[in-house]
Amino acid sequence: MLAATDLSFAFGDQRVLWDVSLNVQAGGMVGVLGPNGCGKTTLLRLLAGALKPARGSILMDGRPIGQLDRRTLARRIAVVPQHTQLAFDYSVLEVALMGRYPHLGAFEVEGPADLAAAMNALGSTGTAHLAERAFTTLSGGEQQRVAIASALAQLDVRTSTRRTEPRFLLLDEPTASLDLRYQVEIAALVARLHDEGQAADSPLSILTSTHDLRFAATVCTTLILLAEGRVVAMGPPSQVLTADTLSSVYGLTRDMASSLLPTGIPRGVWR
Repeated sequence: MLAATDLSFAFGDQRVLWDVSLNVQAGGMVGVLGPNGCGKTTLLRLLAGALKPARGSILMDGRPIGQLDRRTLARRIAVVPQHTQLAFDYSVLEVALMGRYPHLGAFEVEGPADLAAAMNALGSTGTAHLAERAFTTLSGGEQQRVAIASALAQLDVRTSTRRTEPRFLLLDEPTASLDLRYQVEIAALVARLHDEGQAADSPLSILTSTHDLRFAATVCTTLILLAEGRVVAMGPPSQVLTADTLSSVYGLTRDMASSLLPTGIPRGVWR
């Protein structure tokens, strides 16, 4: 379990998050919603150990993440940013192999096991046929799939001696800046990866920030709604996505908020 208690964080004098508490259970599928600037990305970076909270604690399986070395933490938690920008013209396979860095020793190069992990991850995201393509030549949806593949390669546990450790995949608005077709494809991919992860030796937990209410309602089992850095609602989608909460958080009229609520979409449609 990944648990945060009373998290607070600020950039200088600008407070971003305060008194945020949440639990991501092993095998959970959690969505984080809220307006721009409410702290969603900062929360993901805190949970991944990339930022240190000003106050509060973050525990993974009961142990403070600050006590874990970077490589150990990176084998358990992987982050997929909104946009992946590369300094050089890497191939798709090379991008997937970047996820293997926490499994390599100093000056060690990738071996057959790392190549197998990368190809397996590309296969899981439907991008194995693009392995030799330059990453920059791909469409936005294809690039997002490859970025997710790199994270899956990072979390691959076939070289680990503890195969039952839960793994955590953190996605920062995975459907942002994509057209409708790719939004649907990425949503379906995330749902499938989560479901398949439950049958693996080490359960896969996914926490994703998103503005997509339909994605949140049909894929996630737990939602966390942030506003001005605080948690204003948490629970099943049916309890969090209401006209009252949306109108309050987003500054909408109740009628407008009601019109935005996902309706008529059976749960699991993207699975």
